Amino acid sequence: MKKAYLFSTIIIVALSTACKNNQKEAMSVPQLQVEAPLETTAKECYQAVIEKDTITLTVDVNEINQFEGELDYSYYQKDKSFGTLLGNVAGDTIFADYTFQSEGKTAVRELVFLKKDANTYLEGYGEIIETNGKMAFKDKSKIKFDGNVVYNKIDCKE
Repeated sequence: MKKAYLFSTIIIVALSTACKNNQKEAMSVPQLQVEAPLETTAKECYQAVIEKDTITLTVDVNEINQFEGELDYSYYQKDKSFGTLLGNVAGDTIFADYTFQSEGKTAVRELVFLKKDANTYLEGYGEIIETNGKMAFKDKSKIKFDGNVVYNKIDCKE
């Protein structure tokens, strides 16, 4: 009788455990995750050469005129500078925050680019002030685009 009782107890525990495992499996059905559709971006690359220095600009503009990019300064016989750009496009002008490392510190500087034609950007310049921890243009209406730094379209390196 003890053997029959022990055997039936083992069977009940085994069945109970199996049912609980099935319930856990049924409860852990993977949920479908629906992601927002990706916005289309057009990646373009540009380069400015000033004497022996080279500046490379990578531009990604999406359908809603948000701008992302990278800026890489390769100075002749000096340390490189590399950072990211994030901003907005208004007509033919891009205003972007350039976040980069300089002397071991992260800094942010406002930059502006004017699209001259399909293959050229001009970098704007003007008086800069520090505001809220970033260097920004004091008066955007006084920014000059006289061609000191001209970026010409190049093939992007993958």
